[in-house]
Formats: sequence, C-alpha cells, structure tokens
Amino acid sequence: MTTRKGITETVHVLADFSITPIGVESSYSKYIAECQKILKATGLNYNLHASGTNLEGRWDQVMSAIRKCVDRLQEMGVARSETNIRISIRTDKAITMKDSVRVVSDKVEAETK
Repeated sequence: MTTRKGITETVHVLADFSITPIGVESSYSKYIAECQKILKATGLNYNLHASGTNLEGRWDQVMSAIRKCVDRLQEMGVARSETNIRISIRTDKAITMKDSVRVVSDKVEAETK
C-alpha cells in the first residue's frame, strides 16, 4: 500500500497571524519583538505589519514557528493569550507573499493606464 503525503509535508502555505497577550500592560511591543526574533531564527520568510505578521513555509514549519512564539510569551509570564491565524493554501501552484502582492499590484496598475 502506498502512503500519500499529506499537506503538512508538501504544500507551501501563507499565514497571517497575531498573538494577543491578555492581562499585561497596554503595549505589546516587547512581546512582538520576541516573536519577530523567533521568526528570524526560523529562516522562514515573514513580514510584520500593523496588525500581525505574515509568514510563509510548509504547514508544519509555519505552525511550529507560531507555537514557538506562543511558548515564548508564556516563558515571559503571559498566562493567557489569544492567537488568530488565517492560512492560505494553494495546491495547484506555489505561492509566496511577494507573488500575492505583485499580482494585485499589477492588476491595479493595468487598470489605471
């Protein structure tokens, strides 16, 4: 019997996520900075934005990186947090954050000519 590889082993995904620490001071910047250090260490492509972070890689890599961020906040004394994750999956072709933005930008540019 042949075993079929699952999504976690083969598909490149894009994720948009945010982790909100609960019961801490009103500024989250020190927690965000710690998470960004973790993402940098993974070697995955990521991009901080005003309301979260975009991250790309294989499913298992992306989920592992997000878990490391949650674990780090707990190490920093955050007893409770909420994590929101949106994941974009395409099985018909490879996708990247850069390509996704470029496609839309190209369409806007074409329509303004």
